[in-house]
Amino acid sequence: MEHALHLCRLARARQHRRRRRQPATAGDIESLAGPPHSDEPANGPGRAPRQRIGAQAETRAATLLQKQGMRLIARNLRCRLGEIDLVMLDAQTLVFVEVRHRNHARYGSAADSITRHKQLRLIRAARYFLPRLNARLQLSAALACRFDVVLEDAATTPVWIRQAFECPSD
Repeated sequence: MEHALHLCRLARARQHRRRRRQPATAGDIESLAGPPHSDEPANGPGRAPRQRIGAQAETRAATLLQKQGMRLIARNLRCRLGEIDLVMLDAQTLVFVEVRHRNHARYGSAADSITRHKQLRLIRAARYFLPRLNARLQLSAALACRFDVVLEDAATTPVWIRQAFECPSD
């Protein structure tokens, strides 16, 4: 019994390492681009309840921003530097959107969860994906970029904060 448990743990660790090793590619970006995704994948059986709640919050945020005239470019871009929840196009500006949802204020509000450390992770991930997104969109010149946040606390409507933080100059 103990041997079987040990083998199970090893298999899980190996699978986790394999997932972490896979780098994001331009093909990943292409597969995530296009019209907003339905709630169906967000509610899939392989997802934990928190992941489903987060995916649903991202879908609501994408809908909110599209109603404001923005175009969805990609969702959930992941690399070893961080994750970008949504990438939107607002006229001639590429917008990296962080979506934060909180069911209760036990550990602070949704806004409290976007620390300076989190901001730097988003900036690093955006810098990684920027050339790939420019290639995907077939741009001859780089677009202006900004970082927006959509906050969703329990029993409140989502709040969109444009230019929530800025990228420090190098």
